[in-house]
Amino acid sequence: MPRSARRFLTIDEAASHMQRSELQDLIDQPNETLTAEYKAWLDLAEPRARASLARHIAALSNGGGGVIVMGFEDDMSVSAPDAARTVAVTRDAISAIAKRYLDPAPQCDVQILTSAAGNTHCVVVVPAHGATPVCAKANGPDIGGKIQGIAQGVFYVRKTGPESAPILTPADWAPVIRRCAMHDRSAILAAVNAALRTGDLTQPQADALKVFAAAARAQFDADAAGANMAEVSERVFQFSYAITREDGEVLDVARLPDIVTEANNEARDRVRSGWTMFYPFTRDPIAPYFATDPGLGDELEFYELKFFREPDPNHVDMWRLAPDGRATMIRAYWEDDVRTTTSLGLKRGEFFSPNMLIQDIGEFVRHAQAIAERFKAPTTISFRCEWQGLSGRQLFHPNTTWLPGSKAQSDARTASGAWPLAAVVDDWPEIVAALAGPVMRAFTSDFRIDANWVRDRSRDWLQM
Repeated sequence: MPRSARRFLTIDEAASHMQRSELQDLIDQPNETLTAEYKAWLDLAEPRARASLARHIAALSNGGGGVIVMGFEDDMSVSAPDAARTVAVTRDAISAIAKRYLDPAPQCDVQILTSAAGNTHCVVVVPAHGATPVCAKANGPDIGGKIQGIAQGVFYVRKTGPESAPILTPADWAPVIRRCAMHDRSAILAAVNAALRTGDLTQPQADALKVFAAAARAQFDADAAGANMAEVSERVFQFSYAITREDGEVLDVARLPDIVTEANNEARDRVRSGWTMFYPFTRDPIAPYFATDPGLGDELEFYELKFFREPDPNHVDMWRLAPDGRATMIRAYWEDDVRTTTSLGLKRGEFFSPNMLIQDIGEFVRHAQAIAERFKAPTTISFRCEWQGLSGRQLFHPNTTWLPGSKAQSDARTASGAWPLAAVVDDWPEIVAALAGPVMRAFTSDFRIDANWVRDRSRDWLQM
């Protein structure tokens, strides 16, 4: 592929061409929920506005993470954009507010987006709290003898309404305490991971995971054909995992929607891709639902999302999560998105990005960790990663250098392995490198993905 006459996009520019963002969906289809707060444009020079924003950040973080979307009135009508305020709402400005009012201060991200209707909106992405819940460390302004916006010493959480309100009851505290305990348990497990490392699946683990993945793939192929998009089945990747539990515990199937939302928010501490894996859309007809599959037995109920948008074969997404800890997702390649290929002067199916390969695996491993931590006694996570449609592709990534002529020597590759939860928490770069190895070797023997390379590249994953 000649490169001298072509201007390559940066990673951020290429991502903007994808336009397959859950944040975009939030502004195109506004829907206020416990994880999404909608506000009119805020004047961050005004003390009461800053204090109110800090309260919402604290509540969303203590609720497992979420977003604050600016540019909407209470009735979800669009408020007039204000260029001055758009500039004022920056990552640094939000960080300053969090540090002023909250302890510990969540590290929020800020995105300025344009809706399908052409309106400008700001989205503040709030991460879940860590081992310690977020507490207000300062009062908001005193106006007329009354504290406004936020009160010192109060823990806030999202409540039905939705609203950001103080934690008052044991029921309010229960999910917050559970998340804190999960963080502490992960740290303890990480301390003993050296004695538990393994990379081999037992045959029962491998068989159960393969059956679960195959059933989802059969459904995906049938749905693609039904949507007149059968060709998409030829160029997809499928990642699956299974969580082994010491006591055979299963999750409460009715809680799977909440669990998916929580895990989705937690995974953003490693990757912010613009369209996170296992994203739970909230609007019909693409919102996830409960389903069964004859190939798995009618008694196994799972939570499933199927998204096929004609005629674009890259707007497809399918995932399943079962209460026994098995999960799978199927997606088309980022490298085949028409906006990306057009901007790069390439054709669909012409290149494969090692950078996106490890980012995708890294995000998937993080999601598996988040789900595993919902069980009382998880021991091992088994992974199975499959790629199809590699033939004709060559290694390439915008603004990076890969050896010319590094073309795939096979059309499909599979990687698998099993690791204790402790290793998934502490040594995830090694796991990502191990799972990426087989597909990378399909292209070249001159470069070996290792943990150090994964760790170095992961510094960019939090920039959308």
